[in-house]
Amino acid sequence: MNEITLAGNIGKEPELTYNKDTGEARLRFSIAQNDRYFDRRSGEWRENPPVWTDVVAFRELAENAAESLHAGDAVIVIGKLADNSFTPAGQDSPVRRTELRAQSIGADLRRARASVTRQAGRERAGSTTAPQTAD
Repeated sequence: MNEITLAGNIGKEPELTYNKDTGEARLRFSIAQNDRYFDRRSGEWRENPPVWTDVVAFRELAENAAESLHAGDAVIVIGKLADNSFTPAGQDSPVRRTELRAQSIGADLRRARASVTRQAGRERAGSTTAPQTAD
């Protein structure tokens, strides 16, 4: 299995775009992982500089996340690392970039509360959950 899980905070508002040829949704955002440690010499908690990771999501995940997530939100992202390097026009050496291609995104419930709304018609096959009925 080639998956990683990262927890962090969204840095700035996620950007949702659509491919002009296929209409496929794509969401881009970055998360910061902050590492805190206890310094025994000073007796204080200290923070290392944040580590930023670019995240990209596609299709329904991108659209759902765009409606749900905002800058500052605590999230957990499961996905695969992918190379997104490119060579700028007029240059010989590439700019190296790695991104996390999200397969699942959720609120980090250690640091937030969430309310889940299922999409109509998106129930899993074989689900044992009875449909909700109106009173």
